Amino acid sequence: MFNKRNPMKYFSGSAFARLPLYKLVAGGSAAVLTASIGLGVFAASFVPGPAPEATPTPAPVATPTATPEPTPEPDIELLADISVIQQDVGVQLYTLPDQTAESAQTPSPTPTGDGEDTDMTGKIPLTGVEATVTLTDAEGEATDYAVDTETGTALAEDVEPGDYTVTVQPIEGYVVPESATVTVEEKVVYKADVDAVKDKILQSSQVNESAEDSAVNTAGSAPIADEVTDTVQYAESSKEEKGRVTTYTAKLSSSGHLLLSNGSESPYLPIYKDGTKELTGAKRGSGYTGYSTMSVWMPGAADSIVLLGENGRNMSMAHRTDDGTAVLAEGEENEASPTPEVTPSAEPTPEVTPEPTPTATPTPTPSPTATPTPTPAPTATPTPAPTATPTPAPTQAPTATPNDPTAGWPNEIEASALAGYGFDVTSTEKIEYIYTGWQEIDGATYYYDPVTHEPVTGNQVIQGDVYTFGADGALNRTARGIDVSKFQGAIDWNAVKADGITFAIIRCGYRGYGTGALVEDSTYRRNIQGAINAGLKVGVYFYSQAINEAEAVEEASMVLSLVSGYSLPLGVYYDTESVAGGRANAISATQRTACAVAFCETIRNAGYKAGVYSYASWFYNALNFANISKYNIWIAQYRDTLSFNYKYNIWQYTGSGRVNGISTAVDMNIG
Repeated sequence: MFNKRNPMKYFSGSAFARLPLYKLVAGGSAAVLTASIGLGVFAASFVPGPAPEATPTPAPVATPTATPEPTPEPDIELLADISVIQQDVGVQLYTLPDQTAESAQTPSPTPTGDGEDTDMTGKIPLTGVEATVTLTDAEGEATDYAVDTETGTALAEDVEPGDYTVTVQPIEGYVVPESATVTVEEKVVYKADVDAVKDKILQSSQVNESAEDSAVNTAGSAPIADEVTDTVQYAESSKEEKGRVTTYTAKLSSSGHLLLSNGSESPYLPIYKDGTKELTGAKRGSGYTGYSTMSVWMPGAADSIVLLGENGRNMSMAHRTDDGTAVLAEGEENEASPTPEVTPSAEPTPEVTPEPTPTATPTPTPSPTATPTPTPAPTATPTPAPTATPTPAPTQAPTATPNDPTAGWPNEIEASALAGYGFDVTSTEKIEYIYTGWQEIDGATYYYDPVTHEPVTGNQVIQGDVYTFGADGALNRTARGIDVSKFQGAIDWNAVKADGITFAIIRCGYRGYGTGALVEDSTYRRNIQGAINAGLKVGVYFYSQAINEAEAVEEASMVLSLVSGYSLPLGVYYDTESVAGGRANAISATQRTACAVAFCETIRNAGYKAGVYSYASWFYNALNFANISKYNIWIAQYRDTLSFNYKYNIWQYTGSGRVNGISTAVDMNIG
């Protein structure tokens, strides 16, 4: 299900303004650096001053007619955020909307006051542009890191502790930010304390859930306002017989020609319907030489065309007699040929050619001394010989293919008539159907539009579920999953499995957004055991409201205490999102990212996969995405087509799905 990806993105600069430790002003640029040394967290955000304002006032404006070319647009001002978390230096490059040319990337969504994604008014990541970030240590040793062109981020992992200068190398068309200095502290090894956290875990009955559980108070936390809508009308599956057709299959030779029923090759090539393998007939191939025989004109008394290769003959077996009246096969005898030794000699021909007419023509008596000139004897019939010589050659040439058993057959033959002509062809009767709805055909799944009765292709929403079909209409076997909590009530997991669900991510607990209490989901144990027993792949998620790394480690410790003894193929996800009145709303992007890293590293150190869940605008603006790119990403976006531009592992595409075995709406996922 998972395809390991490396997602990254850009984030809000306003978060850094809340963490000033000192301010550095150099030239025309201001850099604000903040640091929290206790757990190895550092962040830097710098914005170069509006230096290139001299470009809008060039003198050439006074001569517009002399310069028909459009004036070049000014370079785009590039900004960067730098985050140092656990010896990892993350760099995120971005621009601002009012500074972006038409070629810059389209803004992505950002949350408004009610938590819904709308047009972004913040950062635009530098995607599709090759760039390099250089880290230079105190000794002057520099290391280059390529910026991911899909995300506009670069991540330097496991950097040695010390001071570093971070420099964005020049990029054509952009004004790069000035270099900044960061300090990398030795990482903290996050280790769970399961025993200590067990006493802190509360049951739902012990807390006021309406004031603690984020799923109760969802105001301002909706990932996407839009819900998926069906793109294809739903219809019950059915098929009715349309008619019967006969299909034909022909046996072919190695050269692609049709074989006759006796196994010999024919000069016919198969004709298929529209490039398919449905045989509709055969056509005589042009330039076919399978039955052709070599011919030669043999002068002499016979004055005829002789076919070499006919009846088993070939060039090496053909011989001409004295008088040119016979063609012999090797080993044959001919009494009319008293001097066979003359036959292979080609020397008499050139000697006789210049002097046959003056001496040998009137004398019929052969002279024994005239050995070099025996061939002129046939010219004893001078009158008919010259006239008969050119005439037979053209008239008898068509007999060059007398062995072709298909001679006289039409150039094209319909498939239904091939067997009658003696081709090795078999026929099968096939029933054609008119399909509607879901169909299983030859091991593949299709959905036939009830209006056109044709299989649908591409991304389609059917009964609120998103499906992806190939160009041929076959359903891509993408894993379909759900995520559940106590709000789905009692679940019949066998019915869920029978409905085509292959995986489930189960909430094991949450930290209260009010008091910060650690609360176990009341249905967690029943759900995870039921899903595993039904044969689904499982993972768990924890809704976090951690405000520092210590709390994040505590949350991870709680999860590890709850999953002990279970196999989690999908791992553990850290759920971070906005909630009205949430205690973690006010922390900076760097602090929130540090909490995510602390949670995920604690989970990984215990031997499980770790990932981060949120919606697009939260990933863009409330987290430093470069630093969480090494974890799995679970993106929530309720749309027909995902518009999240970065790598991810699971897409939660609706919160109102319906699945057999669950009486309420449920979150649906594909991965």
